[in-house]
Amino acid sequence: MSVQSVKLSEIAEVKLGRQRSPKDHDGPNMRKYLRAANVGWIGLLLNDVKQMNFTDAELAQFRLEHGDILLNEASGSPREVGKPAIWQGELDNCAFQNTLLRVRPSDQVDSRYLLHFFRREAESGAFVRGSRGTGINHIGRAALAQWPIPLPPIEEQRRIAAILDHADALRAKRREALARLDELTQSIFIDMFGDPRGAGRRPLGEVAKIQIGPFGSLLHKEDYIAGGIPLVNPMHIVDGAVRADVEFSVDRQKYEELATYHLRPGDVVMGRRGEMGRCAVVDANAGDLLCGTGSLVIRPIQEVSAPGYLGFALSSSSVKRGLEDASLGATMPNLNRAIVESFEVVVPHYGAQILFEDRVRNLRAQKVQHRTALDELDALFVSLQSRAFRGEL
Repeated sequence: MSVQSVKLSEIAEVKLGRQRSPKDHDGPNMRKYLRAANVGWIGLLLNDVKQMNFTDAELAQFRLEHGDILLNEASGSPREVGKPAIWQGELDNCAFQNTLLRVRPSDQVDSRYLLHFFRREAESGAFVRGSRGTGINHIGRAALAQWPIPLPPIEEQRRIAAILDHADALRAKRREALARLDELTQSIFIDMFGDPRGAGRRPLGEVAKIQIGPFGSLLHKEDYIAGGIPLVNPMHIVDGAVRADVEFSVDRQKYEELATYHLRPGDVVMGRRGEMGRCAVVDANAGDLLCGTGSLVIRPIQEVSAPGYLGFALSSSSVKRGLEDASLGATMPNLNRAIVESFEVVVPHYGAQILFEDRVRNLRAQKVQHRTALDELDALFVSLQSRAFRGEL
């Protein structure tokens, strides 16, 4: 079935959020507002909602209404550009900031249909390909307003949204199982060691070798190929594991030239910009991998620090907060070698670290099984999305 496309502005209002200003950090009309950090792939994240002063007139402009869709206006991570979530009236008199775009659908389009379409555009990289900027990719209000939207009849939109909602619910159950395994691992860690930012800390530079990924002078955009040796950037670190993508890779010659940046089994690879504490331990069966520009390598010193212990400690919430405080950059957190080497974490006796790795080994095996099943569901969901928006579902 052929599906007509229309510009988003023909079926919805598109608005950029309100800019933050020091003068609005306090005032007589403090209101809650959402920002990019509140938009997650599985919905809105409302555990940390900020406030700033809005006049009644400003609130009228920027207040969220049930069915509004919020999209990340910009990001340094390509997949995050345009990441959407739907507002369902969770908080009273809540507004939004200019790191977000608000799409308010008309009665011509179903909100959940539009949400699924935006997810497809973000996950496939369509939004980032239509963005502007170097380093930080901006989609912008004007470009989003012109975005082509496939628009079948409203009943067909609702049917498509219901099918995709059901498939998405199956994925959510797998994610919940993964989250429970993470919580159990965290409980074991805290029971054995307490807070990794607690007493008895040591600088990471004393227990591991730190290597920042290659800078632009060593690795250029034209060096990237498909089907070669994969690079590991923050986007390839997912749920504590390396998710290599051969579409982001280099050839064998370039790999050999950058021997300093080879990843070895047991290395902890961590994102050095954007989300802090995003890290994974390189598996023994990973094959050849190259640390990307946006990552760094933490190579544990043998019989001093264990990879499984360090990887989990560095991804803990207290360490993430510490790294954010220590990072550089006004718009995006950024780490350098000196910061990481001097950053302190608790490093217990080596035998205790090995015991922790042994205790959570079975949990990690279960996590691999759930992750494999989730990957299969993700592939099915992508296929359903593609067929839906081509009019073939």
